[in-house]
Amino acid sequence: MQPRTDLALEMRELSGSGALEGVKEENFERDGAKISRIEIINKQGEYKLGKPIGKYTTVELKPFYKSAQSDEKVESVAQELANMIPSSGTALIIGLGNTEITPDALGPTTASRVLATRHIKGEVARATGLENMRPVAVLSPGVLGQTGMETKEILKGMMEVVKPDFIIAIDAMASRMTSRLGCTVQMSDSGISPGSGVGNERPRLCAETIGVPVIALGVPTVVDSSVLAYDAAVR
Repeated sequence: MQPRTDLALEMRELSGSGALEGVKEENFERDGAKISRIEIINKQGEYKLGKPIGKYTTVELKPFYKSAQSDEKVESVAQELANMIPSSGTALIIGLGNTEITPDALGPTTASRVLATRHIKGEVARATGLENMRPVAVLSPGVLGQTGMETKEILKGMMEVVKPDFIIAIDAMASRMTSRLGCTVQMSDSGISPGSGVGNERPRLCAETIGVPVIALGVPTVVDSSVLAYDAAVR
């Protein structure tokens, strides 16, 4: 039984070293950050990697607890994300997860640090130097157990009011390697299933279900207990 993982990079590693039908890939380094771009282009690729059709970019950095990240490495994440989002239009940032559970608090914690600009207009925008920033709205919808509502239901109710051109959904993910916890960022334009990283998968958020592109951004914060046991045994 293979350890659970949400990373397309790890699914590719598990598939072997040979070329895969329906999968394009590119691996390189930029400013000390390892970057992997994987694109699943058809049903064969979906079957091989167990992921929906779409683009998956992974940026691997040094663990944050070992050293501070340089501006260049953080910029690598920003550049890869910029490649996936529209160059203009209103963005809705949603922080998925439960603040009461540490490994699941990534989304809400990140959302709390995003600057909302959708309400800043006219003279106020000019006076604060924000006139050239795109409109951004931010939401932390909580989880079903807290609200009694699925995230998909909450977003459906917001779409007519906010009218975002795209959504960036931030959530915790699972990895099959402890070395990737907290220092790996995956971005994908294929949408996201909230809660998948902590084993509580909810209805999928994607262009087909929401009506606008959904870019998923995640960082692995959990591994299966079998991975921890193996790592402890070999050290």
